[in-house]
Amino acid sequence: MHSLKNKFKFLVIRIIAPGIIKALFFFVPSKKNTLLIIKNDGIGDYILFRNFLAFLKQSEKYRGYDIYLLGNLAYKDISAYLDKDSVDRFFWNTDGYFLKWKLLKLLVDLHRLRLNSVIYTNYSRKTQVDWIVKNLNAPNKIGVDGNTTNQSTQFKNKGNAYYTRLITVPGGATHEFERNKQLFEIIAEEKCHYNKPFINKQKLNIVYNNYIVIFIGARDRNRKWSNRNFSDLTKLIISNLNVNIIFAGGEDEIADGLMIQQDLAMKGVINKIGALSLIQLCELIGGAKLVICSDTVAVHIAAALSIPAVCISKGDLYKRFIPYPDHIENKINSLFPVAFKADAAAYELWSELNIDAVQLIDVYNAVVSTLQLHNLMPNAPSRPE
Repeated sequence: MHSLKNKFKFLVIRIIAPGIIKALFFFVPSKKNTLLIIKNDGIGDYILFRNFLAFLKQSEKYRGYDIYLLGNLAYKDISAYLDKDSVDRFFWNTDGYFLKWKLLKLLVDLHRLRLNSVIYTNYSRKTQVDWIVKNLNAPNKIGVDGNTTNQSTQFKNKGNAYYTRLITVPGGATHEFERNKQLFEIIAEEKCHYNKPFINKQKLNIVYNNYIVIFIGARDRNRKWSNRNFSDLTKLIISNLNVNIIFAGGEDEIADGLMIQQDLAMKGVINKIGALSLIQLCELIGGAKLVICSDTVAVHIAAALSIPAVCISKGDLYKRFIPYPDHIENKINSLFPVAFKADAAAYELWSELNIDAVQLIDVYNAVVSTLQLHNLMPNAPSRPE
């Protein structure tokens, strides 16, 4: 019965209703100078993307346009606050809308904009977003002829037909910020002079303090360093360095945070896991001496705020997000499992290595050396054997 209900919902939500909606708006003329940008991706991806919204809004080609953003609900907190001057109206979507009636409401809302142009900016497109583009009546639909990280070759080739133009940007070992920059230069038809991702600190309430932020979260469980490792690292830092520790993470990490906190039972440790909005997380990171985290949103916020970070990674999509090239940000110290091969071919691959193969002592030494490099060392440290 449940399966039959889902089949009915799929038929209505994904086939019948979208066709009816598209037909109802078919003869409604598009409105000149209207552009929908689609970036239905993770929070960290958005940090590496968001500055180009302002670049596009100020460009000669798109100056005076009504620019709309269809984004991931996960980063709404950051986008709606930091980028409201670059976007005329926000719309939100998640992968969870796949069989939700909200998806039909979203289609109606987008049709009402009478869009002239749609640009889906992901290098790794998603089939569900290709489907949204297909079901809009905009005469100009632009996408990226990227890779197949998020969809099969069959679905990618099928989706290619939904676009009136496909843009080719560099593949291989290119950092995501640089790829976004090159994409927007092609779209705007002018050079962009942004050299790194940045967040305007004037928009944040930053309080500088003598603390290190340890962000224990990650989107995927296999990207998370173990609770034991974080606990033992904290003991080393508190015992040998004159700094305080603030733990941060999402609501999914609350239980992990409590386990770490119970194991520590020591002064100088504050637990803010699950208690911060994304903007508050930016403010916390912006006032820190150093951030310790996995390959996740925290490292990109640190880079955008020029805060030193030690990033613990198992090597997924090597060089696309981590490590940062020095010419973009030289304050990010990335650590990988001992067996990791820094092979350019790894760019397209998910690493099968265990993130806990990144050694505790190596992370501690990276913390010390990073603090020393940026003249942030609180006192002369002990180096455990």
